[in-house]
Amino acid sequence: MEREEIFRIIESFGGAVYDRPFAEDPESVVLRHSDTRRWFGLYFRVPKRYFGEGEGSEFCLNVKCPPDLSAALRQNYTAVWPAWHMNKAHWITLRLHGDLPSAEAEQLLRLSYDMTDRPVPRGKS
Repeated sequence: MEREEIFRIIESFGGAVYDRPFAEDPESVVLRHSDTRRWFGLYFRVPKRYFGEGEGSEFCLNVKCPPDLSAALRQNYTAVWPAWHMNKAHWITLRLHGDLPSAEAEQLLRLSYDMTDRPVPRGKS
């Protein structure tokens, strides 16, 4: 899955936008709800050392995911990891050029959008 495909998918959601809020990192893109500004995804570079692969980095996508589904996905796909730099119980990192089918990645992006489209009580992620 490429960046342009991710943008095309979220544009179909209605009420979703993306921006580059990090001045020091113009490549990273936050996917968010236009009304609440809540994040439902992050497209950014993850160091390959996180995956045990040494030097360099690759673009990945972080999405929110229920913990039980996250565990099942990590067992079934080598492209699904606990989230890099986010709450590992509630977010996952998707390696975009791994064994996770694009249709599944699209469903996970939609799930993340839906999960973050409601108020969260204080103290919860």
